[in-house]
Amino acid sequence: MSTSTAASTVVRSLRHQLFRQHRQPRTSLRAIHTSQSRSATPDLPVFKAPKPITPPPPGPSSTQSKLIASLRDSPALRSTTEPYVAYGATEDLFKVCASTCNYTIETHPAPKNDKGEDVGQGTGWWFETRAAGGLELPVTFNIWAQVMFLHMYIITTRLRAFPKEHVRIWEQNLLDHFFYAAEDRMAMYHGMAAKGVRNKYLKDFWQQWRGTLLSYDEGLVKGDAVLAAALWRNIWQASEDANIAEISAVVAYLRQEIARMGRVTDAQVTAAAVSFGSPAEVAEPLGDTRSPWMAKAFTEGILAPLREEPKA
Repeated sequence: MSTSTAASTVVRSLRHQLFRQHRQPRTSLRAIHTSQSRSATPDLPVFKAPKPITPPPPGPSSTQSKLIASLRDSPALRSTTEPYVAYGATEDLFKVCASTCNYTIETHPAPKNDKGEDVGQGTGWWFETRAAGGLELPVTFNIWAQVMFLHMYIITTRLRAFPKEHVRIWEQNLLDHFFYAAEDRMAMYHGMAAKGVRNKYLKDFWQQWRGTLLSYDEGLVKGDAVLAAALWRNIWQASEDANIAEISAVVAYLRQEIARMGRVTDAQVTAAAVSFGSPAEVAEPLGDTRSPWMAKAFTEGILAPLREEPKA
């Protein structure tokens, strides 16, 4: 064999081997690589270390107690919790006011009075008949609201003795509870299903409440005659048939209850541990104490000095 022939034979042999190696599939290499990778990290059971037992926390030290007390007295924290405390306490205070009189309407549609107001069946001294010792006021929604305002005013005079930063929150929460009760009665007894109609009445009551505060405050300062006029306008609706003796009894009752509320501590007020006295106990000793001068006619001797012009 010549040298060229031998060389060509070796070249073909090498080319054939290279071609066979090139035709082998690569998936087997991948499979092997994958199996080797998995076999390198065999699945073994994992055991978790038990959690250490935590001993109960020690009681607060004197330093911690002082810190807690300082936080409790902090104005920032108090301003956060005060509305919740005032809401619950004033709810109970309003229940005390509501216990003085109540009314229900069992027939629908309700009977009407001359003013077109719904008339119900009332309980309490304010709605009881005169024969039973009561005032026999008309059993209507507006009269009920005015009696509530009267007792809310008595409590408000005591709330004004709170620290200045608390007064507004407590007064507003007390008024809110009246609005809740009034709105419930509008829907339950008076058929006011529309929210807009109820809101209109509530806005009117808010204005009446502001007028009540102003008129009763003025009466306390200027005297019983001014206070009686305010009560006559609000509770008796400025009726010409109002009994003067009954108005004077309510004047005495209002002053008595404000004085009684002034003797109650702050703790008793915040716990709603307050009550109202019986108006009948005030009205009974008063009786008909009309001044004898009311029956006397004016004489010339009385009128003459009044006609004289004042001297310069």
